Amino acid sequence: MALGRLLILAVMAIATVVACNSAPKVPVSTAALKKAYWGQPKDGASADVTSLVTCPNGYPCDVFANAANFNQPKSDLANRLAVIWTCQPQNFVLSEVVAPGLKVRMACVGGPPLVPRTISVLEATWGAPDGRTVDVTQQVREICGDTSRRCQVPAMAYIFGSPDRVSMTKVLRIRFTCNGQTTPGQQATENSVADLRCERAKDLE
Repeated sequence: MALGRLLILAVMAIATVVACNSAPKVPVSTAALKKAYWGQPKDGASADVTSLVTCPNGYPCDVFANAANFNQPKSDLANRLAVIWTCQPQNFVLSEVVAPGLKVRMACVGGPPLVPRTISVLEATWGAPDGRTVDVTQQVREICGDTSRRCQVPAMAYIFGSPDRVSMTKVLRIRFTCNGQTTPGQQATENSVADLRCERAKDLE
């Protein structure tokens, strides 16, 4: 009787070990700041505040949209904080845009993409809905890099400039491929984020 119980326990222990070893391993993801911007469209290059963002306690890391944090005497509700960061080993480029008084939380969640596919930016334009646009392909490529499998691009005038003097909401339009296959592309209105992703419906089946 005792021998039978020991045999059953041994079989259960072996089954547990096999189950643990066969379970998919989710890699530990590491976040890293890529770029940070604070200000208004007219600020242009001076909106780059990457050097002023620190994460002394590591990641996840909160970045507060506070004028004092970026050496401004007072805040303006028209200001926006845009933060871009990477997640490895997933090869994600994530970003978020927030208004004064809020915060961006730089963190990486979830495992690797269901089917790893690499994004390649074909063309990107930025401008007004009436057709006055500028080519910003190179700027978008610099944000996404050559190996990203997901890329969120902030549609911000202080990154891409103002192609006209008319006060119109700008639109960022991006054409891209996933492992060389064309996609419908993505667009985002000013002060939002264009989310380039390569997952497909069949990946979830």
